[in-house]
Amino acid sequence: MKRMPASLITFLQTNPNCLKSDLFVITLPTGTQMFLSEGPQNITIPFGTGGWSGATETFLATTYGRWSRGAITSEAGFNLNSNTMSLTCIPQQSTTYPGASIGLLNAALQGLFDAASVTVLTTYMPIGNYGNVSAGLETKFTGTITKITDINRVKVDFECSDPLYLLNMKVPTRLFQANCPWSFCDSNCTLSAANYTASFTAASGSTNYTLIPATAFTEPVGYYTQGVVRCTSGVNNGLSQSVKLHDSYGNLELAAPWIMPVAIGDTFTVIKGCNKTMSACESVNNLINFGGTPFTPPATDAV
Repeated sequence: MKRMPASLITFLQTNPNCLKSDLFVITLPTGTQMFLSEGPQNITIPFGTGGWSGATETFLATTYGRWSRGAITSEAGFNLNSNTMSLTCIPQQSTTYPGASIGLLNAALQGLFDAASVTVLTTYMPIGNYGNVSAGLETKFTGTITKITDINRVKVDFECSDPLYLLNMKVPTRLFQANCPWSFCDSNCTLSAANYTASFTAASGSTNYTLIPATAFTEPVGYYTQGVVRCTSGVNNGLSQSVKLHDSYGNLELAAPWIMPVAIGDTFTVIKGCNKTMSACESVNNLINFGGTPFTPPATDAV
């Protein structure tokens, strides 16, 4: 069901002919939010506008290319099919991904829009008064970018699905397995991430595949193997990679390279690795929260 404030309903009842523009709020995996407008000019939404719960924000019309949406499919019924929407971006050649120097289309190809959340708002404005959003905003769609349906040198097309797509996951979500299914320091593990996380600065010799800390880690070799390193400054800010090996030199070898080059002075955080075994859980005095089932008997044929 469409959501709009009473002030907007009243406006539409008295102004059947009016201007309209879609606005997009995209929250990227890095945590950065993009505020975009499909219209020809920027549109500023003041704090307190009906249908808008955020601070005063300007939605950009051309800074990050031209954005538009397709039809929103929705169905009232008892099935659990997710509602979908196509989202298209046509950037300029010089358009870059927020906070980085990589081109926006290249960023999409590298997965930097994967699982980004998308909210579509529609504003209706009086004829001859473009940008007057005092009547309020309609919330048209809320969902997640689930895949790229087309990408070329000119544009990228995303497919967005509403939260119902999460119901496509397999049930039961937990399987009997020897290793622990929890992520280290998540709510099921219960340990505090702050107690197992270190901050460091990249030193000379660091590459996209290997990070050399300017100050050597005090933890033993292998402590951060299978951990996660997150960039906190530099062109990769907000991105994370898995640690393949915390080697004998104290360096971190990564399972996959950073998308952008690592520079001397870039800062990172890294959390302790966990191999999901009972012994690993026991080593941090957390065996009570171990989630694996290593003593489950193997499947056999009934006689």
